[in-house]
Amino acid sequence: MSQTTPHSPGLSRRTAVTGILTLAASASPALAISAASHDAALLQVVAAGLAAEAAHARLCAKWGSELNPPESVERQERILVDALSDSWDKAGVLHASTLAGLQAKARLALTSMCVNSAGIISPGNPEFIMWSLCRDLIEIPA
Repeated sequence: MSQTTPHSPGLSRRTAVTGILTLAASASPALAISAASHDAALLQVVAAGLAAEAAHARLCAKWGSELNPPESVERQERILVDALSDSWDKAGVLHASTLAGLQAKARLALTSMCVNSAGIISPGNPEFIMWSLCRDLIEIPA
């Protein structure tokens, strides 16, 4: 079973997911905005992306150490990775107009970043400033 993110071969998926799941788990309050919200479409895309990320993490936790997992597991992994990747693209073209929308988009953006085993990106990494900005956005009280 592949343990890499769709955008960075060689990074342990389990390592990346460890740090991200903590942030993704906190998405529920921001995503609970009513359907009448200006960012309703964005919030739906983000919710779908975070759900795909969480499902992929569960799949990796169960099958990640298997050298030859069943083809059905490999197929499910591809579906989940594609769904997450699609959510990045869809969210990227949607404009966030509320704090909840910005925070949701930041949570989804974090799932695309290569974090270390502590769930962070170290200074000196080109993605550090974006990771830091996403974290700052998420921590603003709603």
